[in-house]
Amino acid sequence: MLNLKPHSYMRNRRTLTNSRNRNFFKVTAGAMLIGCVSTSALAVDEKSIEEIAVIATRLAQPVSDLSSNVSVLGESALSKLAPVHIQQALSQVPGVSLQRGNGQESLPAIRSAVQTGAGACGSVLVLEEGIPVRGAGSCNVNELFDTHFEQASRIEVVRGANSSFYGSNALNGSVNIVLPASGTNRLAIEAGPNQYWRAKAAVSYKLGDSGVMSTLERNAGRFYVTLADDGGYRENAGYQQEKFSWRHQLDFSRWEWELGATITQLDQQTAGFIVGLDSYRDPVLAKQNLDPEAFRRSDSARLWVSATRHSDRGNKLRSTVYARDTEMQFLQHFLPGDPLEQNAQRGIGWQSVYYVEASTALNWALGVDGELNDSSLRQSQAQPTLGSAFLQATIPVGTHYDYQVDSEQLAIFTHLDWQWAERWRLLTGARLETMRYDYDNLTLTGRTRDDGTACGFGGCRYSRPADRNDRFTNLSPRMEMRFQANQQWRWSLTLSDSFRSPQATELYRLQRDQVVADLDVVNARTIEVSTRYESANTQFELSLFDIDTQNVIVRDGDFFNVDGQRTQSRGVEFALQHQFNAQWQARLIGSLAEHTYASDQRVGDVNLNGNQVDTAPNAFGSAFLGWLVSDKLSLESELQTMGDYYTDPENNSRYPGHTLLHLRGSYQLSDRWRVSLRALNLTDRRYAERADFTSFTNERYFPGMPRSLYAELAMEF
Repeated sequence: MLNLKPHSYMRNRRTLTNSRNRNFFKVTAGAMLIGCVSTSALAVDEKSIEEIAVIATRLAQPVSDLSSNVSVLGESALSKLAPVHIQQALSQVPGVSLQRGNGQESLPAIRSAVQTGAGACGSVLVLEEGIPVRGAGSCNVNELFDTHFEQASRIEVVRGANSSFYGSNALNGSVNIVLPASGTNRLAIEAGPNQYWRAKAAVSYKLGDSGVMSTLERNAGRFYVTLADDGGYRENAGYQQEKFSWRHQLDFSRWEWELGATITQLDQQTAGFIVGLDSYRDPVLAKQNLDPEAFRRSDSARLWVSATRHSDRGNKLRSTVYARDTEMQFLQHFLPGDPLEQNAQRGIGWQSVYYVEASTALNWALGVDGELNDSSLRQSQAQPTLGSAFLQATIPVGTHYDYQVDSEQLAIFTHLDWQWAERWRLLTGARLETMRYDYDNLTLTGRTRDDGTACGFGGCRYSRPADRNDRFTNLSPRMEMRFQANQQWRWSLTLSDSFRSPQATELYRLQRDQVVADLDVVNARTIEVSTRYESANTQFELSLFDIDTQNVIVRDGDFFNVDGQRTQSRGVEFALQHQFNAQWQARLIGSLAEHTYASDQRVGDVNLNGNQVDTAPNAFGSAFLGWLVSDKLSLESELQTMGDYYTDPENNSRYPGHTLLHLRGSYQLSDRWRVSLRALNLTDRRYAERADFTSFTNERYFPGMPRSLYAELAMEF
């Protein structure tokens, strides 16, 4: 078992980062920016690349050959968006209703309600270059900010179940961030409202012009640096963020090697919810920060090496090994007493697949994945709890949780691609995966204070279970049958079973009288019918889905973590793009769905069975109109709509939704220089990025930004 002990490492530091480390990172990044200019002669010419994706089978495939539930945001679209927050990019994908929190925080939602709570992050698998950003049992709901999406050439999204190449945490969908190892050298500086600025650099190099390295067929790479500083729209809020990535490729004989690394740092001053019915409509209240002491600091580092060997028969062996180190601390301003959470994880993993080209009509793959992860979590409170006598007596100062979890994940999977008739194609596979946790409680067991004394009202809120081991095993099959009606139309029927293992926080972060969380795997069974049309000027996709999510884990009325609940999701997603002529293009994406509770679950006197799941909009989407004014000037408008949704499970409180207008433009000043402008929320609509309801605060919101203008000056060299 891996024993990297991130807990002891973290406990020896007062904070996850300090000013010396941050200054070192900034100086290093600045030196790289200067170095970028001096290496311009090594730039690799950017080539026209066919639109591809690797998220389905870990091998590059044309997007037109993928399932209809796969969406790809390419380099052109991402360049126009220049997303400040990952939500601005993923909102371009049908079926994705990710909600933006304050700063760089977010809550995931793909073909589902917006996910909250301890296991929320288990609903969407977050990848960079096909490698999980966090351990499967210790993910974080905000982990998308640990990816280098700002400089991605592609963002690949699977809506619903993925192929058998992916397992736990890909319950409702997957997101993969891709940065290429080659391209034109670029430097950009950007400014926006509230003292926002961002600098980006991407520089390619080529090695091996002489000496031993000259025998290599390809030996090149690329560096990426992104520095951002946001003064914050709201009071006492903002963030500073630094990201560095490296990609390298080399070929030798029959081996293709890919090496990469990503390092990120986030130092955020967080603004919490504003409270009061429709408070987001008030421009003064919208800037208010009721939690000025809230913050989040996060550091992450990932390193990986992939090797692919080709045989004479066309078969391939691909193996990847990776290492990961993540540390985070943040003030939980959304909980009574504002406790501090410190978490960390270190891990190593591997992915191995053997691809067999049995014939021109039959391909299959067999793979083994594994991961060893060592994580820790500590929750403590420095100041006495304010509020009622009950809260003051049951939420004490001191340590609430302090534990370490060693986890082992092992999976074997197979995938078959069979063109069994001229127009018929079968894609099927299955994955058998096991997850084991070894939990070690590092403080007193039970629901006492950290000194062993009892709390009033029957005991403290937080309960610490005794040391234990847990194991979860799941078999997930998938089958897709395709019919190619003609060169334009394709139809598909997909049956799939996706899953997630319980997260460590669901098992070991208990409350009240609960001493053991007897939980099992969450499953989502999906039936999907889809069609895809493609002609010279028009592309159209339509998917109808029915998802039965079983054994859902919830916190019940006794504050126990329990499973056995169900939800039902039925809906339709569509994407349409049409090129009218060389100057005009239109796009339309949308989702219509209903997400309901499908089992008996009581909140007070209300049985939720049949109610709509809260924070699950029935309709959302965007309409785009693009105009290529000249060979130098391009414009695009976007009308973005978010439908209404309930903010409480009883379906008594509702957010009315909103519609926003955005305008983006780009002007090519010369062969090397380009200026871009983005006007977001052009009509200055007062809206909420997230609306919620609790019995303690009633209505509460994360307010949206007012009209905002961003300008970017970019240079290629």
